[in-house]
Amino acid sequence: MHELYSQTHEKLEGLSCQQVFHEDGSTCTHHQSFSQSDHEIEMAGATYSATIQPFSFEATNSGFICVMRDVTMERQALKRLLDAERYSTLGQLFSGLVHDVGTPLNIISGYSEFLLMRAKADQPGYKEQSAILFQTKRIAALLEDAVDLARPPQGRTLPIDLQSLFTQLLNLTEHHLRKANVKIELTCGITTPLIYGEASQLKQAFFNLLINAGRKLEGGGLLKVVLAQPSNRSEFLAVEVSGIDAGGRGHDFSLSLSGLLTGPKRIVELEMGLLLARDILEKAGAKIGFGESRDSSVPVVVCLPVKPGVTSERS
Repeated sequence: MHELYSQTHEKLEGLSCQQVFHEDGSTCTHHQSFSQSDHEIEMAGATYSATIQPFSFEATNSGFICVMRDVTMERQALKRLLDAERYSTLGQLFSGLVHDVGTPLNIISGYSEFLLMRAKADQPGYKEQSAILFQTKRIAALLEDAVDLARPPQGRTLPIDLQSLFTQLLNLTEHHLRKANVKIELTCGITTPLIYGEASQLKQAFFNLLINAGRKLEGGGLLKVVLAQPSNRSEFLAVEVSGIDAGGRGHDFSLSLSGLLTGPKRIVELEMGLLLARDILEKAGAKIGFGESRDSSVPVVVCLPVKPGVTSERS
């Protein structure tokens, strides 16, 4: 109670229930019936489970005992579990929908190709048919990438072109980031950005990371993704994600994404998707950290092993 109200014991002692819990003037109804009651109280940004029990002295109801327990973390965990189940249901629905949509898309693109082969570039309708074919193939590719993104781990380690992987990711994140008024920019400073891993899993991890990073930029802004070779670390390739908000100020991801660091206490700080991202990256042998501060901007840096079979060091 001292911590919640920043008051000394002397100032709290002797206060009534009305004065402590009902400063807004609401009626205290939980213990008027002189029977035990259980409810939750929101105080100082936290959630408490409160049990109010009558207190008797010499067979007379003299007052009440209120026992409070901080259940903030439990409620947050329950909310995330419900969100996860909701998204799991949507994932199953989406998987079936993609299968049903694939057949008509293949028919449309097939007929479009057939008609284009019989037409010349200067004939009426050729441009429109080309646009139909292009957009149909684009939809099919996006659906295929989305299904790949949600695919469970297969345990297969294959060579991955990191630049190609992020080019596909930018197409998948474009819609979500546009809603947050965030643009994304990819720079590759490596001639052959080749690593070994499971592409679908890394896509899931970085998709969640980029979406959450974009949401941290106040009022929108710009996300910069740089693929580079870390100095003196030839066994890793680095993915650096930095942000600039709408006001032109650099963003400090070491504060807003601090939950990405290892350790059980950090789990409660992670938002939807980041716990999965952290788990995937750690199993892939990645090292997660934050770069040096530049003009108040602190990037999040993920170092991915070039060779398979590397395990990350947990801290």
